[in-house]
Amino acid sequence: MTARPFRSIASVLIQRTIVLAVLCMVVFFCVQSWLLRSEHQRQFEAVMSDVANTSVPLLAAALWDIETQAVQAQLQFIAKKPAIGFARLQAAGGQVFEAGNSELAQQEAIRSITIYAPHGTQALGVLHLSGNPQYLWQGLQAEALRILLGYSALTASICALIAFMLKQLLQKPLSTVAGFASELTPHQLTTPLRLNRAPQPHSDEIDLLEQGVVKLQKALHEHIHNLDDLVDERTAQLEKLLEEIRHLSVTDGLTGCYNRRALQDKLPEEIERAQRYHRPLAVVFMDIDHFKQFNDQHGHQLGDEVLRSAAKHVAGTLRQGVDWIARYGGEEFVLVLPETPLEAAIAIAHRLCDALPQHAVPNPRGGLGVHQRELRGHGLPAGRGCPCPALARRHPGLPGQVGRPATGGGWRLNAQVAQRAQSLPNQ
Repeated sequence: MTARPFRSIASVLIQRTIVLAVLCMVVFFCVQSWLLRSEHQRQFEAVMSDVANTSVPLLAAALWDIETQAVQAQLQFIAKKPAIGFARLQAAGGQVFEAGNSELAQQEAIRSITIYAPHGTQALGVLHLSGNPQYLWQGLQAEALRILLGYSALTASICALIAFMLKQLLQKPLSTVAGFASELTPHQLTTPLRLNRAPQPHSDEIDLLEQGVVKLQKALHEHIHNLDDLVDERTAQLEKLLEEIRHLSVTDGLTGCYNRRALQDKLPEEIERAQRYHRPLAVVFMDIDHFKQFNDQHGHQLGDEVLRSAAKHVAGTLRQGVDWIARYGGEEFVLVLPETPLEAAIAIAHRLCDALPQHAVPNPRGGLGVHQRELRGHGLPAGRGCPCPALARRHPGLPGQVGRPATGGGWRLNAQVAQRAQSLPNQ
């Protein structure tokens, strides 16, 4: 949509006021001119009546006495009147007397007066009178110019007064409101609108406009404040939800410890940190022997409870905020022990081997529960290599001694990675 050129309301009103005033002036001028012409016509009729009452009797007497000089003199006296341009007297005997502007002789007479003999009905002649158009036009022109100048001055004064009033009462307040609205930003919603108008006994539309803008400011400010609160609330909810999702993404749903994905992300960081600062790190791989036979004998529900119980028990023995446990898969778990040398890792593994067989698991089918009565562990000769292929590929220079597995299960440790500690629960 193309932008329209700007025009202030006050300028439009002033222009329309001027046009209306000019039209009114033209109408008034036309009416006044018609009245002026009518007045001149009445004046001419008055002149004709005066000629008929005063000059015609004298002409009649002169014609009756056949005094041609008196007739001509009286006719010239009539023609000298400003309203009469030309006078012609056609006597009954055929004589013609003329006076005035001869250029008007061919024009049609405005008034014709029959001259009768004194004290009789005998027609002595006919007097033809022609009006002076120059006199009439000059009179009308002068009067019209005077009227035009008077009305023009009056119209200009009225328009100037109206323009001043519109500028003070309308244009200035509206310009202030428009400028305030165009520069309004969310940070300026608390800045009040001030028109600085003179006190008025009554309110008007400008006051209503000012009140509406102030009310709109307050509503927008409250709305934005509510939106900010809503955004903060939704942001907090999203952050909480994201934290829950992140927690679920790295947490094993059965045991509540870290899952394999978390292990793959966090363990390399721990190894790199230990290598960078030359600090000891122990990783213990452990599983439960013959867990499939246990599930087949007691059911998956009790097997899940064994996994949860074992993970909870092992997690309870770790250092809070330092050590952590992850479920590698199935009945396999991984213990990550930062700042733990080989001897300490072996001691922890032995302690777990001694403690887990004494840990009872509730039996959901009834009875006192399932007791982990036997846990077999084997101390093994040291050798080279890493039993965890993923770690070996990622960290080919990982140092330390790795134990070799014994038949039937057990645990294996590394100088920096204690590879496996297995516990076997039996009924």
